[in-house]
Amino acid sequence: MQGDFVSRRDLLRGSAALLGVAATAAPENKRARVIDCHAHAGHAPELTDPWTAIASPEEILKRNAEAGIDRSVIFPISQETFARANQEIADICRRYPGKFIGYAKHDPDNERGKIRRMLLHECNDLGLRGLKLHKRPGPEILDVVAELGIPVIYHPGSVSLFYDIARNYPGIDFILAHLGSDLSNDWREHMAAIELARAYPNVYLDTGAVMLTRYIEQAIGELGPAKIIFGSDEPEVDCRLEIFKIRMLKLRKEDEEMILGGNLERLLSKYRGVQS
Repeated sequence: MQGDFVSRRDLLRGSAALLGVAATAAPENKRARVIDCHAHAGHAPELTDPWTAIASPEEILKRNAEAGIDRSVIFPISQETFARANQEIADICRRYPGKFIGYAKHDPDNERGKIRRMLLHECNDLGLRGLKLHKRPGPEILDVVAELGIPVIYHPGSVSLFYDIARNYPGIDFILAHLGSDLSNDWREHMAAIELARAYPNVYLDTGAVMLTRYIEQAIGELGPAKIIFGSDEPEVDCRLEIFKIRMLKLRKEDEEMILGGNLERLLSKYRGVQS
């Protein structure tokens, strides 16, 4: 009996030692932040199609909570010009601190000659940290983006339009939306996107609204996880389904964490304010 006896002092000492191990191990078990790189928010002046009328941040937050997504990158839905819409994005970010990362959006044609001033204000004063584009950008946009060190998520009509931009601006981090083809409209564009990202170190692929999920898996296999960034295209595309496409691949924990947030955090850390 005496050999099996444990004194209260010994028990407390042993418990303290175990707690010390747990405290040391806790930071290693801390969950990495999950960030959706592709979501729309705000209002448009005219109600037309659902994806160009209203994008509710509350709807995004509800599904984010269910999906385990910590933050979403948000940018305006379609407009003719974006000064008011970008202000609305900044207001949403302030209304829900820590939940959103705001990006500006601009039209290279309709806002020609004004974009440098606007983008400096939106980043330096409003706190926006990236740029979303649908139209092909020229030097007016790309020169100031390079100065600011912000990432660009670009959705071109064709992956082929991306090559000159990626080559001429190697200092800008570009994210090609939808792995090159929204809703997997053309599998050849997915293949072209993989080749583009392979050719240029500054090009990354966004997984949002890719229906043919085999190409997400192929992109990760051929390019490695460091080139892939999780996105959804909320609120019209459900983030709960989009994140499942990544998690179902059963990647190594560190690889999944890179795709679900680590890669984007690294790009966002390059921001540097530039005076107008």
